[in-house]
Amino acid sequence: MQESMRARRDIGMTVNGWFVAALFLLLASLLSWFSLNAIRSNTLEAVQAEMQALNHWVDSDLASQGAEMTGEIASLISENMFLNKLAVEINGAGTADSRFNLRRDLAAWMVSHEYRDFFVFDASGILVAGMRDAELGNAMPEAVSHHLHAVMSGSHKVTHPFATPDGPRMWVMLPVTDNKGAHIGVFALELAESRHFSVTTVKGRSGKSSETYLVSREGLLLSSSRFESDLRDVGLLKPAQSSVLAIRAADPGALLTKAQPLPANMEQWPLTHAVDGLLKHPDGADMQGYRDYRGVRVFGVWQWDRMLDLGIITEVDADEALSEYYHIRNLLLTLLAGLIIIAVILLRGYSHYRSRLEYEAAYHKDLLLESTAEAIYGIDPQGCCTFANKSCVRLLGFDNAEQLLGKNMHALVHHTHPDGTPYEPQSCHIMRSFHQKTRVYKRDEVFWRRDGSSFPVEYWSHPVFDGDETIGCVVTFLDISELRDAERQRSRIEKQVQHAQRLESLGILAGGIAHDFNNILSAILGNAALAQRRVVNDPVDAKEKLEKIVQSCDRASVLCRQMLAYSGKGKFVVRPLNLSDSVEEITHLLEVSLEKGVVLKYSLAESLPAVEADEAQIQQLIMNLVTNANEAIGKKSGVISISTGVMQADSSYLLDCFGDNPVQGRYAYVEVNDTGCGMDAETRDKIFDPFFTTKFTGRGLGMSAVLGIVRGHKGALKLYSELGRGTSFKFLLPVSGSGVLDQTVELSRHDLWHGHGLIMVVDDEETVRETAIMMLEDMGFTTIGVENGVQALDVYRQRGSGIAGVLMDLTMPKMGGEECFSELRRINPDIKVVLTSGYNEQDAIQHFTGKRLAAFIQKPVSPDRLREVMHKVMEDEA
Repeated sequence: MQESMRARRDIGMTVNGWFVAALFLLLASLLSWFSLNAIRSNTLEAVQAEMQALNHWVDSDLASQGAEMTGEIASLISENMFLNKLAVEINGAGTADSRFNLRRDLAAWMVSHEYRDFFVFDASGILVAGMRDAELGNAMPEAVSHHLHAVMSGSHKVTHPFATPDGPRMWVMLPVTDNKGAHIGVFALELAESRHFSVTTVKGRSGKSSETYLVSREGLLLSSSRFESDLRDVGLLKPAQSSVLAIRAADPGALLTKAQPLPANMEQWPLTHAVDGLLKHPDGADMQGYRDYRGVRVFGVWQWDRMLDLGIITEVDADEALSEYYHIRNLLLTLLAGLIIIAVILLRGYSHYRSRLEYEAAYHKDLLLESTAEAIYGIDPQGCCTFANKSCVRLLGFDNAEQLLGKNMHALVHHTHPDGTPYEPQSCHIMRSFHQKTRVYKRDEVFWRRDGSSFPVEYWSHPVFDGDETIGCVVTFLDISELRDAERQRSRIEKQVQHAQRLESLGILAGGIAHDFNNILSAILGNAALAQRRVVNDPVDAKEKLEKIVQSCDRASVLCRQMLAYSGKGKFVVRPLNLSDSVEEITHLLEVSLEKGVVLKYSLAESLPAVEADEAQIQQLIMNLVTNANEAIGKKSGVISISTGVMQADSSYLLDCFGDNPVQGRYAYVEVNDTGCGMDAETRDKIFDPFFTTKFTGRGLGMSAVLGIVRGHKGALKLYSELGRGTSFKFLLPVSGSGVLDQTVELSRHDLWHGHGLIMVVDDEETVRETAIMMLEDMGFTTIGVENGVQALDVYRQRGSGIAGVLMDLTMPKMGGEECFSELRRINPDIKVVLTSGYNEQDAIQHFTGKRLAAFIQKPVSPDRLREVMHKVMEDEA
């Protein structure tokens, strides 16, 4: 009976095996069919995209070449001397000598620019000058004469290839104007073959059969065919004959071969599908396949170039386009055949394989449990250990697995929470996994070792099923003590990185605000200074108001410098500084700014090593820290302590500092401590954000400017504060290795100097523009004002010879200072341009390096500073 049952079971397994194999092969066939269709579709899409890209590239290159050629010729005939020579010939006053001189002048230019011949026609299309006097009086060739009217109307034309006894020729035609601007004739240049359409379309060839070619409305090829050799073999071309204008893109109805003679009615062949589609719809594609002018099945895309009045077609043989698809198809068919053979072999050895697999599975299960670094144990429905691997035994502090088997694992290793409170079994997530039949993952609990110590763990609990019944759980866990330490370290670093990124983006915003604000300040400061100079009767009240305007401008300029310092873009004058001396120099400013109940104490180190820093920025930094401490104390009594010193800062100390990755080393520091209200964690996280304040009406840039100055000096900033216990700020600057000379230069005065000549002022802000005009006119210049770069170019083209210099803003609508400067230099390479901007000089002129910018002035612009710069620029010109 047992043998009969085993036989029936083996027969059933064999039948089931064949059924599964047949089902598998059917599914594999269906999957292959769908896959092949998808591959074919994707292949055609890729081929179409590549051909369209080639078409667009050829179109763009043709346009670029046309623009280049017309630009070259326009530049040539715009020269007065050459234009006069052309006018003499067109007006009929030319002689043999004048025509000889014209040929001599043009010969070298044509060779260097790849032109073969030139022709000068009068307004009626009669040749009046050229390389050969024998041709004088001839009419313009009929193939290009239809362009005469358009060229005489001011157009530039690149002709299609046209037939001549010497082969296809191409011309570029431009109008000739007299000194009154009237069009009096046509100047045409014959292109060398290196500039014909075919040179461009050859670049559009790829693979073995892909080609891009140009066609006229009649379907004639305007560029050479890739298959001229094949066309000669079948008789469509004569030996050495070019396919340009000789081949009509028509469908022969079948593949042309050497064995078949050409039919007599070739002129009645219909245009190919591509040309027919091109004439009906300017842009299109056909990826289903059609015959080209060789009779070969191809895929193609096309588009119409309206400027050149021709069609651009890119085609590839269908066999080449689908070659990869055919290869994959054949490979899949081979694989299917192989699968059938393999399936038969596998089924015959299935029984032996199945028994061996079961044995190996049991072996590998034991091997896996004992070799893995993860700790694994199993429990039964009562929570007692059923197995444990070596990692589990080691992490829990036992000698062998037998010490765990049969023990309640919750009572043994999971009995207490991390805080020491009892962990009830009914709350245990491992047992909950068993009862709820779901996987559980936890990483915020601890396991307890045999010696009573605990360690943080990350564990997974997986229920084990027998049918629908849960028979136990498998628990996998890891000791994450080192991981927790690394996470805390990474968290600190991530917060610093995020904070630095936020400040970086807001720094850019601060720089933009400063630029716009400085435009307004420039007008206010200039008007105020000029008005103050021109007061004759010295009205006291008016003078006081003007002085207040100037003072307001100065304060606003200081605010802009603070914002630029915050963004890390402030202009620093770096020199060696003693931080103790810097504190002492502003003690009176610090003391008068404090509340009456606040006491200021100093502990300044003597013989402090120098740091390389900007004194004004450092003093502003100290003022901001003291102001912040004073506001933290408020109306109450308190103490602010300022101390200086030098220290060796290592990487662990700097890790908790703010800054741009400061490096360990020797630092001089200034520390400001207060006994004020202190800060909680949320306030400490936001204290350096711009415009953040804990006051109802706060300035909002003080602490962010502090961090910007520290970052700009490659220093570090340490913050310590607790709510109700005061705050400590310590900024550290790297000690200078060698003294740095003061880089500031005392500005000289030029009050006695007066200028002369016309200056064009370009600025989109009317008040800034008018103020600059008044200051320049006060120096003796005459002026003209425009509001953007476009207007500046128009004015300079009209009055360029009379303009001595240009005072121009960097940032303007329509056309900015950089683009306008380039265009002005193109018109006059020696033009004197003085650039103005609210940005500092380093950022503003970085794109003008090596372009002969005359000078730069940072806004706000004072009359003295403008006079000094204009004096220097005009002297250089002299």
